[in-house]
Amino acid sequence: MAIKYYLQPNPITPDPNDQSARVISNKVHDTDSITKEMLKRGSTITEADIRAVLNVFFMVVTDEVADGNSVNLPLVNIRAGVTGVFTSITDSFDASRHIKKANLSAGTELIRKMNEARVEKITVPTAAPALIAFTDVTSQTTNSILTPGGIGQIVGEELKFNPANVTEGIFFIASDGTVTPATIIASRTEGKIVFSVPALPAGNYTLEVRKGYGSTNIVVRSGALQDTLIVN
Repeated sequence: MAIKYYLQPNPITPDPNDQSARVISNKVHDTDSITKEMLKRGSTITEADIRAVLNVFFMVVTDEVADGNSVNLPLVNIRAGVTGVFTSITDSFDASRHIKKANLSAGTELIRKMNEARVEKITVPTAAPALIAFTDVTSQTTNSILTPGGIGQIVGEELKFNPANVTEGIFFIASDGTVTPATIIASRTEGKIVFSVPALPAGNYTLEVRKGYGSTNIVVRSGALQDTLIVN
């Protein structure tokens, strides 16, 4: 799979003809999906073992960086940093003016892989909802499980719809074509929606967000999550 990008006007350089690339993620991974990818590649250990090792790995790395140590890995290099203005040589860290942060740079293996990566130029996409990931907060899973009555979170782009328009919103489409809207929305932004998952019977579902464009002749466009969601 290639790194997909399209061009848009460059807001930094003075030449109005200059363009910059905007990359569109093919998919967003988290610990759950990375664990599944590891299992697909022939790992001889169990999913539970992988999760346990990863959890300890994350804990050790974050503890070491928080203790002021640098961690250099094939994936990423991490070191502790402090930002903010110190008013004089005698000034000291003040949480109201200074920030502790982790500074990251690509590791040697990631740099090698990026040098080998393919890129693919695409046309400017028509504005429409783009669903990158769905998190079922109740089961703490991503792009897999649906818990009726639980809390769901969608991350993506162009997500903020008009709840006053019944043709817009969050919809679950069953394998038989039945469409069920989510009616309780906690928060809506262009990048994230938090809502209550409706009462859905067991089965497989496609998750869609539908959003209207235009002020008079409104055109509703939809975006769907690539992964099928399951109510057990």
